[in-house]
Amino acid sequence: PDDMAIPRTLERQYDKTVYSLNIKDEITLGSHALTFGPNSEYQRNHINGWSFLIPSFDQVSAGAFVYDKLRLNDVWILHGAVRYDYGRINMKAHTDWFSSDIVSNGDTLQQYLQRASDLTRVFNSVNWSAGINYTPGAFTLKANIGSSFRMPIAKELGANGVNYHYFRYEKGDPTLSPERSYQLDVGLGWSSTDWSVELSPFFNYFPNYIYLNPTSQHDYYYGAGNQVFHYAQSRVMRYGGEVQVRYKFLEHWSAEILGEYLYNEQLSGPKKGYTLPFTPPPSLLLNVSYHPLSGKTLHENYVSLDYRLTAKQDNIVPPEKKTPGYRVLNFSAGSKIRLGRRDL
Repeated sequence: PDDMAIPRTLERQYDKTVYSLNIKDEITLGSHALTFGPNSEYQRNHINGWSFLIPSFDQVSAGAFVYDKLRLNDVWILHGAVRYDYGRINMKAHTDWFSSDIVSNGDTLQQYLQRASDLTRVFNSVNWSAGINYTPGAFTLKANIGSSFRMPIAKELGANGVNYHYFRYEKGDPTLSPERSYQLDVGLGWSSTDWSVELSPFFNYFPNYIYLNPTSQHDYYYGAGNQVFHYAQSRVMRYGGEVQVRYKFLEHWSAEILGEYLYNEQLSGPKKGYTLPFTPPPSLLLNVSYHPLSGKTLHENYVSLDYRLTAKQDNIVPPEKKTPGYRVLNFSAGSKIRLGRRDL
């Protein structure tokens, strides 16, 4: 309409202003190396335009942490940390500037639909972590256990529109609880002059994992029939790992194998027993690299060839579709050119 203040050519505008403060200090007490400090952030997010995805909102977050690194000897290191987080988000209501046809009891009514309501949510949490580093010569062991916390973001709480980046309709849930996790990760490594091997398994348990849940619904009011996704949460178990083997078989040649695997399962909710949406399938990367000698002008030269094998993905969440495996061949080469005191 001519009487609207929104420019005709402005569909969406996001205006974000962020103020942040981070303070950190380190002190040594005998064998203890302590790192501690607070941090805080304020966000002001305003929207404009004649279409809608997320509402305007203000967000405040603050936290403080203490991290202790205890060196027992040249082989053993212990470390642990505690952190407190606080967050508050204020979201503003939004109503369509145009009316929509709503069918009620067989009658068609004209209504200005409310896309978002006023909402204020407050979150806080205390989290911890502990771990060890063991490095006896060529062998290394790193192990960590801990908890984590993430407050839901504005899109997860208040989205209600078409996300053009993915051609899907996203709808948030204002009742979402903060995401929490307990995790264990281990890193095992061994290296010699020509060989190096790394194994990195992990395990996560989420009492309430936030994710984008695909539905069988489609939107025809605000887009051209895009699939509707709802932000949801459930208990989730997730585990997997990476393995990397590297071998230098000639003075300037090396070969590498990198494998990745991930498994997860929903332990509650309407899709209990299924995996999470968008779960990547297992993959294997084979690499051969050549590193020529450096000259006066050119240095850190390399020529590299990758062959990535990605498996098919049959472990899906309905109505996701199964995807076939694929192969990618990638060639790259590069060098650094020394220009005076700088590199190009």
